[in-house]
Formats: sequence, C-alpha cells, structure tokens
Amino acid sequence: MFHNRINFVFFFLDKVKHYKYNVAVNKDTAYSIRMNSFVLQTLKRAAKKERRTVASLLDKIIIDYLEKEGFIRPPDIGEERRGSQRRKLALPATAVFKTASKIETFPAVILDISQGGVLITYPKGEERLIPSLRELPRFELHFKLPQFEEQVHFSCEARRLHETVGEIQIGASFLNHNEPNLRKLRTFLK
Repeated sequence: MFHNRINFVFFFLDKVKHYKYNVAVNKDTAYSIRMNSFVLQTLKRAAKKERRTVASLLDKIIIDYLEKEGFIRPPDIGEERRGSQRRKLALPATAVFKTASKIETFPAVILDISQGGVLITYPKGEERLIPSLRELPRFELHFKLPQFEEQVHFSCEARRLHETVGEIQIGASFLNHNEPNLRKLRTFLK
C-alpha cells in the first residue's frame, strides 16, 4: 500500500500530467509477417501476460512506435470502437478487494471510464492485492463524480491487467449496475 497519503497524491498528480490514451482502431487491412520462432514464442508470453492476443499486442507495439516517432497522431488512426462513450480523466478512487479471510482497500486512479467499465491504475508494489495474474479479481470501486456530492459504487470484474515500469493498470467491466449510480455516471459522461 501507499506508505502515506503524500505518496498517493504524488502518484495521482503524475497520472493527471502524463496519462495518454490510445484509441481503438477500426482494422480494415490484413498484413502478415515472418519471424523467428523464439520471437513468436516471446510475443505469445508477453500477450498472455497482458491478456491480449498476439495480433492485438503487435498492433499496440506498432501504433506506439509510430506515435512516438511522430508518423501518426491518435486522431489519424480512427475512432473509439466501444459501444458506450468513454471519457479520459484522472479521478481518485478506492478499490476494495475481498478475499476469504480479509477485506483490503487501497487508493487508485481512474484513467478512463464508460457506462460499461473502467481503467484504473496504481503503483507497483501493490501486486499482493491480486492473488494471481491468472485469476483477475472482482472488486468494488468507490469514487466521487465531479458534479455529485456523494460517492458512487460499482462492482467490477477485472478483464485485463497491464504492467508498466512503475504502475499496474486494470481494465474492468462493471457488474450488477445500481441504477442510481448508473444514472449519475450517464450524466457525467454526457
């Protein structure tokens, strides 16, 4: 966990300054490549770790490289594919993980949110909250939307876990929508 509240504040502020959103792309062309079998096996392991297909991982690697080198900008590559409006932000939240023996809460940062789910992040060192990378957990997420006084609560099921150098991101879908909370979220997303 964060050793103190100040560490979380610095982590949160860093997310506000540096979060970058990669839009999903409409894929309309196929291209095949030949590669060394060792590289393919390594790609398969990396894709499994990120809970992606090899094709999805290669697509991400290529887009990230082209953006980094200045060949493309996110608007050049397409529109968001998801069915519901997704909003990029940096919003403090509390995630609650329940195990058979205990309940643990920890601060997180919401990076983007839609009616269907959320992307949260927290610094590395908190891996103990996830019992196994093979079994992503269900958890509760509590946060305040800017235009509302009271917190909203959503049950979440982790779908994807992504580790970077200093953080862990969890993509999760919302379960069992509470209608008043969902109404607030819809208002916020408009």
